[in-house]
Amino acid sequence: MAERESLIEQAPIQDRDLLQRMSLYFDAVEHRLRLGEGWFIFNASHRRSGRIANFIQHRLTDHHPPVSYFLMPWRDFAISAFVTEVGMPSLVPIVASDDRARAEFDLAARVTSSTWTRMLSTDLLVVVGCKPAHRHEAELLDRTLENRQSHRLATILMTPDMPGQLEAELGTVDPDRQYWNSIFGRMYETGLVAM
Repeated sequence: MAERESLIEQAPIQDRDLLQRMSLYFDAVEHRLRLGEGWFIFNASHRRSGRIANFIQHRLTDHHPPVSYFLMPWRDFAISAFVTEVGMPSLVPIVASDDRARAEFDLAARVTSSTWTRMLSTDLLVVVGCKPAHRHEAELLDRTLENRQSHRLATILMTPDMPGQLEAELGTVDPDRQYWNSIFGRMYETGLVAM
């Protein structure tokens, strides 16, 4: 309890407010997770998202009974999206005739499957630094959120952008704005929003 208060008191004023709100969330985390409630946190620069992720880990590590969670940096999410959506499909035509390609494909399939399983099965998925720069990243993020929402699993997304910036950036990879509407809509429907 004292360490939690210390983490909050040492944070800049805007983060103190957010961490106090998050503290209430984690005080009732079992109830929140049962409802599938998460967070969409905007304006979370690298330092700020680090403080928030540290706070989340601290609260979940101390929780009894244990809560399953997966803290995933955006870089890892983006790599997984590339392998799943671009890399593996490009290997399919040569896998049948090339043993080396088959071995690479099998390894990628195992790693991707393991990551995908963790993303879709943990009580709480925390994605830090969310910044889709390619259509395959937006597609996988949307599919992940859709799957988690259908199973009432909570997600916390942290992005360095403000809402308008993230919408504009997603618009460059998806001019129809399908993914922005879907991603923001899902997160708004199932969680709390902070800036």
